[in-house]
Amino acid sequence: MIDQPFLLASRPVRVSEASLELASSPAENLTNDNMDMAWRSFNLSAPYVVLETSGTVDTIGVLHTNQRAGDMVRIRAANSPADALTAPLWDSGELPAYVGALREPYTAKTLVDVPQVAATYWRFDFTSPAHPAGQVEVSRIVMGERFVISSGVDYEWTKGVIDDSPIANGPDYEDVIEYASRPKVKASFGSMDEATFNELDAFMMRVGTKVPVLFAPEPDNLDTFQQWTVYGRVKVLFEGMNLFHNLWESDIKVVGLKA
Repeated sequence: MIDQPFLLASRPVRVSEASLELASSPAENLTNDNMDMAWRSFNLSAPYVVLETSGTVDTIGVLHTNQRAGDMVRIRAANSPADALTAPLWDSGELPAYVGALREPYTAKTLVDVPQVAATYWRFDFTSPAHPAGQVEVSRIVMGERFVISSGVDYEWTKGVIDDSPIANGPDYEDVIEYASRPKVKASFGSMDEATFNELDAFMMRVGTKVPVLFAPEPDNLDTFQQWTVYGRVKVLFEGMNLFHNLWESDIKVVGLKA
């Protein structure tokens, strides 16, 4: 289990192969950031997907799934799709499809701590026996190297809700077009030494407000992990304050793309 707060910007990934994909919900949807465009299998007979990426991976997020307690996922890494089955460089074994308390309307998220693996192909196998939906659904898979906030998240960080539903008001009525609410998290990173701040500065220069990030302020808190972990864009331009020599602090606000 990952036990320190972190930020993750996914490496570019593409689909190498997939089983059981619906034509209307292909596995390619796993690689974009429109959370309504999920990958959906057309039955439960051993659905899998193989993603291709480059570079080192130490963190994987399988995000916004329809998986239940008792469902499983297995991840294997190799330098060819065939080797992922027969001679993987790394094998997660069977993992719970999610851990922690899951309260509606939040959807399941799975974080996997990977031991610094450099591989091209990553195979994800899902086991969901007798799932009432008759299919596996996953909105996004992200992977890469996480930026660990080693100084921790300061107290008094906030968790909130964004509701994009437009409301039209008139005499004696309100008309609402209902959209799903989305989570937001705002936090301060204090007591950073200059080396840590410089790494955070470089990370934030890469993502800006355009690249979605996975932000897990308390990934080891199983009661709140599913609600407090958000995948979305930074909504406040990054800046840091130099309190005095070798001591920095900064704030971040991330609005999730989906609950």
